[in-house]
Amino acid sequence: MSPDALRKPRILVLDGQTNQALACVRSLGRAGHTVYVASASARPLAAWSRYAAGRVRVRTDGAPREAYAELREWARREAIAIALPLTERSCLLCDMDRADWEAAGVRIGCGPGDMLLRAFDKEHTIRLAQASDVRVPPTAFPHSEAEAAEAGRALGFPCVVKARFSNAWNAEAGTFWADRGCGYAQDADDLLRAVEDRRQGPWWPTVQGFVEGVGRAVSVLCDRGRIVAAFAHERLRDVRPTGSGSSLRRSIALDARLFEPTQRLLAALDWHGPAMIEYRDDGGAPCLMEVNGRFWGSLQLGVDAGVDFPVLWVAILSGEHPERVREYREGVTVRWVWGDVKRIVHIAGGRPRGYAGPFPTLREGVAEVFGRQPDATRLETWRRGDRWPAFGEVAQGLRDLFASWQAR
Repeated sequence: MSPDALRKPRILVLDGQTNQALACVRSLGRAGHTVYVASASARPLAAWSRYAAGRVRVRTDGAPREAYAELREWARREAIAIALPLTERSCLLCDMDRADWEAAGVRIGCGPGDMLLRAFDKEHTIRLAQASDVRVPPTAFPHSEAEAAEAGRALGFPCVVKARFSNAWNAEAGTFWADRGCGYAQDADDLLRAVEDRRQGPWWPTVQGFVEGVGRAVSVLCDRGRIVAAFAHERLRDVRPTGSGSSLRRSIALDARLFEPTQRLLAALDWHGPAMIEYRDDGGAPCLMEVNGRFWGSLQLGVDAGVDFPVLWVAILSGEHPERVREYREGVTVRWVWGDVKRIVHIAGGRPRGYAGPFPTLREGVAEVFGRQPDATRLETWRRGDRWPAFGEVAQGLRDLFASWQAR
């Protein structure tokens, strides 16, 4: 092991099955860190990288906090200095027992719990955005069936129903409430069914009017409120045609229209750590869709464009105060091939009932996925010096498809 590797903190990257985990492993490995990968999968995507020093499996039977306690003990034995949770669920699980992680000598790579909970709570985020003069969709916050019905009458149909939390902790059961994703209602009966399906114990879902426009996002890294890096991209293709993470995306200029509302919202949240602010842009003021208070699925695009978010975040977690990154390359395009495969599956499933936006035909979906791509498009997982993740992506994807088929 080189002297530099001995001096650098050892890193545990959680959620190794995700694209952002692969981006973190590659980035931090190139920077000289010894990086391990944790996941419930036996061979997660990020563990296929040449930069992964090893992997540890997180068991899924039993209570998740107990599984993370076992992972914490493994991290203590391996002298891990920093653990990076990369999904909302793992951020919440790590934060619940942050003091125990720190007692084991491990710093948790997500912001403090009260800040995270504010960002993960859709009702709180929308109200905070409204108070910060950030445009949001027409939104209602029902707390009963009668209020949900009134929301439908006030907002009009079709409308969108979202669970208040993507991951809501059920303390009584010691696990998380289910998240059924977005629901679409074209009439009052649809609305009540969607609301009931997305109710999480005491927390009622939000009801929103439909907003059209291009998907754009601002990704940031903050050091206790100070913006260290900011980066913007637009979605050229979504995995789900109704809106989701992207399978094809491109870096764009961070203009004032996107940056100023982002800056106001971050200040209101008193943000620390990574976050991605998602908007729909219809030509007017960008309309806030969501705040992801963690590293995001398209993280590799920012790294490729010149903003090395993982290295900057580990530097902050190590007590450094890096200078602000002010420039990056525009027009960098990255394609997630397996995301395109999933897109075709979603298109083949047909337009969801009540969805009001454009929806491609299967022929259009096949043509865009197998047709000519933008010039100089890079692949998410295939890299000349690190090719195995491209094969790991196929293996993991086929396992996921088979598991979904079994579940159905």
